[in-house]
Amino acid sequence: MTRNLLRKKRPLLLTLWAMFTAAAVYIVGMAAYQSKNSPINDFQGLLAPRLIDVVLVTWLMYFCSSIGSFLNVVAWRMPRGESVGGRSHCPRCANALLNRDNVPVLGWISLRGRCRFCSLPISTRYPIVEFLVGLTMTLVGFTELNRLSLPNDIVHAHAGPAWSPLWTGPMIGMMCYHATALSMSWAMALIRLDGTKLPGKLMGIILAGLVLPMIAWPTAMVVPWQTLRPGAWTAEGQYTDAIMRVITAFVAAAFAGRVVGNGLCPNADLKLDPLGKGSGRLVDLIWMLFVPAILLGWQTLPAVVLMATALSLLTKPLLDRIDINQRPAGKTIQARGMMERFSFAIPIATALHLAFWHPLWSLPFWPSDHSGTTPIMIATLFMLAVPMVLRDTQPTPASMDLPPVDDDELKNEDAADQDAADQDAADQDAADQDAADQDAADQDAADQDAADQDAADQDAADQGNADNSNTAAHQSPPLNEATGCDLDSPSDPVVGDSSTDQLPQQHRQGESDQ
Repeated sequence: MTRNLLRKKRPLLLTLWAMFTAAAVYIVGMAAYQSKNSPINDFQGLLAPRLIDVVLVTWLMYFCSSIGSFLNVVAWRMPRGESVGGRSHCPRCANALLNRDNVPVLGWISLRGRCRFCSLPISTRYPIVEFLVGLTMTLVGFTELNRLSLPNDIVHAHAGPAWSPLWTGPMIGMMCYHATALSMSWAMALIRLDGTKLPGKLMGIILAGLVLPMIAWPTAMVVPWQTLRPGAWTAEGQYTDAIMRVITAFVAAAFAGRVVGNGLCPNADLKLDPLGKGSGRLVDLIWMLFVPAILLGWQTLPAVVLMATALSLLTKPLLDRIDINQRPAGKTIQARGMMERFSFAIPIATALHLAFWHPLWSLPFWPSDHSGTTPIMIATLFMLAVPMVLRDTQPTPASMDLPPVDDDELKNEDAADQDAADQDAADQDAADQDAADQDAADQDAADQDAADQDAADQDAADQGNADNSNTAAHQSPPLNEATGCDLDSPSDPVVGDSSTDQLPQQHRQGESDQ
């Protein structure tokens, strides 16, 4: 019994052993290294600060991974219009998960990737997302609590080996605001990771969770909205600057989204086709870029876009291990394209920039309010070339219910289609030949009818001439046998007529002969 239990729990025990070993190595190794290089700090005195680091990272990792577990639920339920509240349950057998099975990452390892009730496999998507969300948010929280990340932070308690977190009210508020923003960025990325359009309800949550707190608490701006920092500028109480920060962030996100959209959604046209698929992808892209724009300022957004572009080219092997959720309409994308990969890279790039904001802001060539206009313009020019790298074909949805089709079946279908096309062509040729023969026969018949009609007309004409001749013969007057003239003609000859002049002479000559 005990042996079987140990065998089942072996993955969990190995994971816990690895975690404790890593924590012990960090505490002892870092304390030894720092005491060796610091003449005023001994080994024992540095163990406590490093133990605080481990406790802080452990707490942040557990809390932020729990947020990642909740975001998995959001990515599944919100596009379907379901409530994100309630206990987590198995999507196959619908049994609610036990509390010990719902621990981020460790619960999946304890169950060996299978449901406790139905024993069906649980997707690796859950532990991967929980770990990535926990890791990125823990990195931001650790650096901000130790005053390592924010620009213009005048208090740096980490100057020596004995640094420790500085727990102040504004710093806790800043960390919570950034954690909220990263959670929303991850929620949008996980929904777009499945090729699903962002729900409108999520847009309202983003406005309420990011815009209103910044306007109400301008300290969350950290940096000004102007291209160059005004002299002695501080964020406290700058309500007008907070409003301008929101406006410029949205304008910058729209510009960057339209530029990157030339490669990720080239068919987008908000004017002529506002409800089209490409336009929907462009709107989602603008909303996802709005988060880093409002957190870091419009000046730094081109740098974040370039970071996300590089990450989208490197994260393909990781995304191949994350299953694609079935879409609300019962269909899913065949494969993830550049749009999904770039969406997944945006929260990672934003978290990295937040964690290392102060050292990056200090660089003279990094685009920010501290660098001047030249680095901003150069980064923007590089951003214009991003569509040449990120080209998406917009995957076509395929039904999840259809069985897979192998290559042989596709070849047979292609051959059958070709045979049908050939038969249709042969039938069309035969029909064309029959039509041509029928036209020739009709033409011959028409010619014969015309010839018969001409012959009939000729016969009728001849018959008419003969009838006219007979009629003329019957109607001609009798001739005088002696003179050869008509009996009905006048007896007096016409003067000047030679024929009449000769008739009396001939008559008299006849009489003398007698």
